[in-house]
Amino acid sequence: MNALTMAARNAFRYGKRTLVTASSIAAAVMFAIAMDGFIAGSETETIRNLRDFETGEATIYPPGYFADRDALPFDRFIELADRPAIESVLAGRPATPRAILSCELYLTEESFAVPGSVTAVLFAVDPERDRAVFKTASSVSAGRWLKSGDSGVVLGSWLAEDARAKVGYTLTVECRGRGGFYQTFDAPVIGIVTTGDPPVNRDAAFICLSYADELLALSGGVTEYAVRLGGAESVTGSWARDRRLASETARIRERLAAARVDADARDWREIGADTLKLLRAQTGETTLYLFFIFAIAAVGITNTMLMAVLERTKEIGTLRALGFGRARIRRLFLAEGFIIALIGSAAGLVLGAALTWYLTVRGMDFGFMLREMDIGYRITGVIRSAWNIPGIARTVLFTLAISTLVAWFPSGAVLRREVADILRNGR
Repeated sequence: MNALTMAARNAFRYGKRTLVTASSIAAAVMFAIAMDGFIAGSETETIRNLRDFETGEATIYPPGYFADRDALPFDRFIELADRPAIESVLAGRPATPRAILSCELYLTEESFAVPGSVTAVLFAVDPERDRAVFKTASSVSAGRWLKSGDSGVVLGSWLAEDARAKVGYTLTVECRGRGGFYQTFDAPVIGIVTTGDPPVNRDAAFICLSYADELLALSGGVTEYAVRLGGAESVTGSWARDRRLASETARIRERLAAARVDADARDWREIGADTLKLLRAQTGETTLYLFFIFAIAAVGITNTMLMAVLERTKEIGTLRALGFGRARIRRLFLAEGFIIALIGSAAGLVLGAALTWYLTVRGMDFGFMLREMDIGYRITGVIRSAWNIPGIARTVLFTLAISTLVAWFPSGAVLRREVADILRNGR
């Protein structure tokens, strides 16, 4: 009889104990697979929304703008004279010019029951070209998107909700134009957008770039060019795809320099570096959480094997007397631990896959929480999982390995004793 057969009989001989231990392993595997898929889905959705509503796949900035971009400086511009050269460098890639600045929205007595003001980020955009790079125009939930020459404003949904603004209401917008002068103008709300990106919903107000050029004396200047480099490719691409985007962005920088255009091109990973760092930090926290789950499972199987050793002390002595060496007996317990882990892992794999499938199809609605707080993910409501096959494989293999290895230790104390002492005392 080989070790695996003997171990299997021993495992099923103590069915209740095996069931309890296998159940704890199954629970650990199920939660690990579900959590890993949930995190993968959240990261994928965050990256997609970051690209689709904030950064594009690359952005061209005026000199020195990138380092101060969070402060929305409005004293550095890509000038009108440089824009044809930039268009030439981009060689027909989808691109859109934008001017971005901070503003104050005043709620007038004529339209609002409670006058007041809210701070917002004003995006002056080309209504048609913006569609080719961002999905904001297709996210209109009330009213309509901007048209060329419009004098109205489109608001993010959370901003509109905070201001209690509706389509048809009139806001007074106050901001600084080029050169630092103050500009105030009235703008009717012509649309409200509900995107998958919290910063857009929370802070964004959109106006037509040609109208902003006139009001803010831009003289054709813009603060950025957002670009699509990958066409319709999936956002869930691999390391090779991100490397290609970085390479294409570097080539754009080289071509801008060759064309003697003083501008700076950055890919989405550079622009969203803070978001990506936060994602990595949250992934690390989740990994630590899963480590503790597996530690609990490991304690469970260690306890099971310890009980098995104590209850079978005379059997171990008899096997030693029949010529079984210490290593062979230890392999019996390792095999028993592996079988229990295999049962638990198989059950956990099935349950984890089922839970991941449900979360992939249906997801979980965290809108009630994401509306009020910023947890780093660029997600506004339903969070869906994603299938992370390498992660699932790592979870199962790690479980089998750790559960098998912890079975090594409980048998050590008994195996170090002499055969006669084991048989005489029986414990």
